[in-house]
Amino acid sequence: MTPESTDALWLDQGGACTLAQLAALSGLSEDTLRELVEVGVLVPVEPAAPAWTFSASYVVVARRAHRLREGFDVDAHALAVLLGFVERIEALQAELRALRAKMPR
Repeated sequence: MTPESTDALWLDQGGACTLAQLAALSGLSEDTLRELVEVGVLVPVEPAAPAWTFSASYVVVARRAHRLREGFDVDAHALAVLLGFVERIEALQAELRALRAKMPR
């Protein structure tokens, strides 16, 4: 199973992945992923379980975190803040597109 062949399948089916799979798919280490869980960026399906699994939607979040970490060399706490900003910007952009679509031409 290669990451290229499974990404779309997992995301389309709303599947789950293990911590090791999330690390392999995102490029982040398992330790970094654990830190992101500690700061609330990632939430395991069952936090009390001995082996964490994550919603496949977190593959996108973890990949974005990897790009931000590589680009800005920041710790998990700063990643959480940056990811929050990116999420808010995307929401505002979507709202702006929706408003523009309603405007008379």
